[in-house]
Amino acid sequence: MENMDYVVMLRESLEKKADILRVLQIRNQEQAAILQDPNTTPDDLEKNMNMKSELIDRIIMLDEGFQQLFGRVKTIIEADRETYADEIRIMQELIKKVTDLTADVEASEYRNKEYAKARFANIKKEVREIKKSNDVVTSYYKNMMAHNKADDPSFLDKKK
Repeated sequence: MENMDYVVMLRESLEKKADILRVLQIRNQEQAAILQDPNTTPDDLEKNMNMKSELIDRIIMLDEGFQQLFGRVKTIIEADRETYADEIRIMQELIKKVTDLTADVEASEYRNKEYAKARFANIKKEVREIKKSNDVVTSYYKNMMAHNKADDPSFLDKKK
Protein backbone atom coordinates (compact mmCIF):
# COMPACT_ATOMS: atom_id res chain seq x y z
CA MET A 1 0.00 0.00 0.00
CA GLU A 2 1.30 3.43 -0.88
CA ASN A 3 2.16 5.77 1.98
CA MET A 4 -0.40 8.35 0.80
CA ASP A 5 -3.10 5.71 1.29
CA TYR A 6 -2.09 5.40 4.95
CA VAL A 7 -2.31 9.16 5.39
CA VAL A 8 -5.75 9.18 3.76
CA MET A 9 -6.82 6.39 6.12
CA LEU A 10 -5.71 8.54 9.07
CA ARG A 11 -7.82 11.44 7.78
CA GLU A 12 -10.83 9.19 7.20
CA SER A 13 -10.49 7.85 10.72
CA LEU A 14 -10.68 11.39 12.09
CA GLU A 15 -13.70 12.13 9.89
CA LYS A 16 -15.48 9.03 11.19
CA LYS A 17 -14.67 10.01 14.77
CA ALA A 18 -16.12 13.49 14.19
CA ASP A 19 -19.29 11.95 12.72
CA ILE A 20 -19.68 9.61 15.69
CA LEU A 21 -19.15 12.49 18.11
CA ARG A 22 -21.94 14.43 16.37
CA VAL A 23 -24.27 11.46 16.80
CA LEU A 24 -23.16 11.21 20.43
CA GLN A 25 -24.13 14.87 20.89
CA ILE A 26 -27.62 14.03 19.65
CA ARG A 27 -27.86 11.03 21.98
CA ASN A 28 -26.78 13.26 24.89
CA GLN A 29 -29.54 15.73 24.03
CA GLU A 30 -32.03 12.86 23.98
CA GLN A 31 -30.71 11.64 27.32
CA ALA A 32 -31.12 15.10 28.84
CA ALA A 33 -34.74 15.15 27.66
CA ILE A 34 -35.31 11.67 29.12
CA LEU A 35 -33.82 12.66 32.47
CA GLN A 36 -35.83 15.89 32.67
CA ASP A 37 -39.17 14.32 31.71
CA PRO A 38 -40.79 12.64 34.73
CA ASN A 39 -42.99 10.51 32.43
CA THR A 40 -40.12 8.59 30.84
CA THR A 41 -39.34 5.07 31.94
CA PRO A 42 -36.08 3.48 33.03
CA ASP A 43 -36.24 1.47 29.79
CA ASP A 44 -36.03 4.71 27.79
CA LEU A 45 -32.90 5.69 29.68
CA GLU A 46 -31.37 2.24 29.33
CA LYS A 47 -31.99 2.17 25.57
CA ASN A 48 -30.33 5.58 25.21
CA MET A 49 -27.36 4.54 27.32
CA ASN A 50 -26.90 1.36 25.28
CA MET A 51 -26.83 3.37 22.05
CA LYS A 52 -24.29 5.74 23.57
CA SER A 53 -22.18 2.84 24.77
CA GLU A 54 -22.01 1.43 21.23
CA LEU A 55 -20.89 4.82 19.92
CA ILE A 56 -18.22 5.11 22.58
CA ASP A 57 -16.95 1.62 21.75
CA ARG A 58 -16.66 2.65 18.10
CA ILE A 59 -14.70 5.77 19.08
CA ILE A 60 -12.32 3.67 21.16
CA MET A 61 -11.76 1.30 18.23
CA LEU A 62 -11.11 4.24 15.89
CA ASP A 63 -8.66 5.77 18.36
CA GLU A 64 -6.75 2.52 18.73
CA GLY A 65 -6.61 2.01 14.97
CA PHE A 66 -5.51 5.61 14.44
CA GLN A 67 -2.70 5.25 16.98
CA GLN A 68 -1.46 2.02 15.42
CA LEU A 69 -1.54 3.42 11.91
CA PHE A 70 0.04 6.71 12.97
CA GLY A 71 2.83 4.77 14.66
CA ARG A 72 3.60 3.12 11.32
CA VAL A 73 3.62 6.27 9.18
CA LYS A 74 4.83 8.92 11.60
CA THR A 75 8.44 8.78 10.46
CA ILE A 76 7.42 8.71 6.80
CA ILE A 77 5.22 11.80 7.24
CA GLU A 78 7.88 13.67 9.21
CA ALA A 79 10.54 12.85 6.62
CA ASP A 80 8.47 14.20 3.71
CA ARG A 81 6.05 16.79 5.11
CA GLU A 82 5.76 18.63 1.82
CA THR A 83 4.26 15.66 0.00
CA TYR A 84 1.61 15.23 2.68
CA ALA A 85 1.09 18.93 3.47
CA ASP A 86 -2.54 19.06 2.29
CA GLU A 87 -3.55 15.94 4.18
CA ILE A 88 -1.69 17.12 7.29
CA ARG A 89 -3.52 20.46 7.17
CA ILE A 90 -6.89 18.70 6.79
CA MET A 91 -6.05 16.36 9.67
CA GLN A 92 -5.06 19.31 11.87
CA GLU A 93 -8.43 20.93 11.19
CA LEU A 94 -10.18 17.65 11.90
CA ILE A 95 -8.28 17.25 15.15
CA LYS A 96 -9.42 20.73 16.22
CA LYS A 97 -12.99 19.83 15.29
CA VAL A 98 -12.79 16.51 17.13
CA THR A 99 -11.34 18.26 20.18
CA ASP A 100 -14.20 20.78 20.17
CA LEU A 101 -16.80 18.04 19.73
CA THR A 102 -15.21 16.00 22.51
CA ALA A 103 -15.30 18.98 24.87
CA ASP A 104 -18.97 19.57 24.02
CA VAL A 105 -19.81 15.90 24.58
CA GLU A 106 -18.01 15.90 27.92
CA ALA A 107 -19.86 19.05 29.01
CA SER A 108 -23.22 17.54 28.07
CA GLU A 109 -22.26 14.32 29.87
CA TYR A 110 -21.59 16.36 32.99
CA ARG A 111 -24.95 18.14 32.69
CA ASN A 112 -26.70 14.81 32.19
CA LYS A 113 -24.96 13.46 35.28
CA GLU A 114 -26.41 16.36 37.27
CA TYR A 115 -29.86 15.76 35.76
CA ALA A 116 -29.58 12.09 36.70
CA LYS A 117 -28.61 12.94 40.27
CA ALA A 118 -31.62 15.23 40.58
CA ARG A 119 -33.96 12.68 39.00
CA PHE A 120 -32.77 9.85 41.24
CA ALA A 121 -32.96 12.09 44.30
CA ASN A 122 -36.61 12.81 43.45
CA ILE A 123 -37.29 9.11 42.95
CA LYS A 124 -35.70 8.33 46.33
CA LYS A 125 -37.81 11.05 47.94
CA GLU A 126 -40.98 9.62 46.39
CA VAL A 127 -40.05 6.13 47.58
CA ARG A 128 -39.48 7.44 51.12
CA GLU A 129 -42.86 9.22 51.06
CA ILE A 130 -44.63 6.09 49.81
CA LYS A 131 -42.90 3.99 52.46
CA LYS A 132 -43.84 6.52 55.13
CA SER A 133 -47.47 6.50 53.94
CA ASN A 134 -47.51 2.70 53.99
CA ASP A 135 -46.09 2.72 57.51
CA VAL A 136 -48.81 5.15 58.65
CA VAL A 137 -51.54 3.03 57.06
CA THR A 138 -50.12 -0.14 58.61
CA SER A 139 -49.89 1.50 62.03
CA TYR A 140 -53.46 2.78 61.75
CA TYR A 141 -54.69 -0.66 60.68
CA LYS A 142 -52.90 -2.35 63.59
CA ASN A 143 -54.33 0.14 66.08
CA MET A 144 -57.84 -0.27 64.71
CA MET A 145 -57.59 -4.04 64.82
CA ALA A 146 -56.31 -3.95 68.38
CA HIS A 147 -59.32 -1.88 69.48
CA ASN A 148 -61.91 -4.01 67.73
CA LYS A 149 -61.18 -7.27 69.49
CA ALA A 150 -64.19 -9.12 70.86
CA ASP A 151 -62.56 -9.71 74.24
CA ASP A 152 -62.08 -5.98 74.71
CA PRO A 153 -63.72 -5.09 78.06
CA SER A 154 -65.67 -2.25 76.53
CA PHE A 155 -67.55 -4.76 74.37
CA LEU A 156 -68.52 -7.07 77.22
CA ASP A 157 -72.08 -6.96 78.50
CA LYS A 158 -71.92 -5.34 81.92
CA LYS A 159 -75.43 -6.42 82.90
CA LYS A 160 -74.52 -10.00 83.68
